[in-house]
Amino acid sequence: MPDGRLVAAIAFGAALLGTLSGGSTSLLTTPAWVALGAPFPAAVAADKVAATVWTMAAARSYLRRSAVDWRLLGRLGASGLIGAAAGALLATTLDERWLRKGAALLILGVLGWSLRRRASASAPLPDWTVPAAGLPLGIYEGVLGSGNAIFTTVLLQRVRGWTLPTALGHYYAVATGWCGLAAVVYLHRGALDWSLALPVTAGSLAGALVGSRLGARFGSVLIRPLFLGAGVLLALRLFFT
Repeated sequence: MPDGRLVAAIAFGAALLGTLSGGSTSLLTTPAWVALGAPFPAAVAADKVAATVWTMAAARSYLRRSAVDWRLLGRLGASGLIGAAAGALLATTLDERWLRKGAALLILGVLGWSLRRRASASAPLPDWTVPAAGLPLGIYEGVLGSGNAIFTTVLLQRVRGWTLPTALGHYYAVATGWCGLAAVVYLHRGALDWSLALPVTAGSLAGALVGSRLGARFGSVLIRPLFLGAGVLLALRLFFT
């Protein structure tokens, strides 16, 4: 297994950047654990366990001074859990290379959409959009997951007219449940290696606490350019790998 201190340091940096930008942490960390000698299933499992913890911490930091829409979280979370279960079954039948390229194009499209004048003041999306979108978002989380923060955050901004930090905080709240379900699946399949998962979780939690507190303090002025930049880089990485 990789050295725990190095693993924790990598996880810290990835979570710090991820919570500040909404970018994918697992796209950085999972290949790193494999490169350090961990089997792929154990690498993915460790990231899912860590994400269950650090997304909860990030959500708390971002939503500490915001009114939490528990009804929205319940509807989005429930439909997303159903989708995540279906996505786990689809993961073994889909060609991940084409899925990555399709996700890259979709991320760029969503970012372009988000750059338009915000529709919250004139033509917000209807409430039913959220639970309806939860199913495909959950499926995507179960199959790949990279970019889900971008998709969900932009959707919540359009439906609720929230600021970027508030929308990102609500995404992290539902992601806690989605990642937790995936972690349980990996645990039952015997893929979880605690000697890897524990330092990943510790480093990720520390990085998420620092990143989300900085994001909550400085708000959209800091997060928005990082959000857009991380989205473009993520799309390019997905398309060319």
